[in-house]
Amino acid sequence: MTRYYIDLRDARGTVRDDEGADYAHLEDALEEAKASARDMVQQYMDRRLSLEATCVEVRDSHGRTMAALTVAEVLDHPVHPAFKTDCTDSPAPGHH
Repeated sequence: MTRYYIDLRDARGTVRDDEGADYAHLEDALEEAKASARDMVQQYMDRRLSLEATCVEVRDSHGRTMAALTVAEVLDHPVHPAFKTDCTDSPAPGHH
């Protein structure tokens, strides 16, 4: 098992996951990150907050960002959103 941390980033700053959770595979942590991004969509829409620059990042136990997923990507591609290496990276080809 590997410990991964799922941080939430938006225009106001970053909320760091200081506890993390153990996952058998990175893919399991990415699934949790997708669920977190979907939850953020609902919360931000309920509060009428901008989703611009809103992102979920998965870090490993060494603090390295393993993957990032923007909320905009989840809205554009809800079934198969494309992860990036950083919140500021351009979307994958075929994605906005």
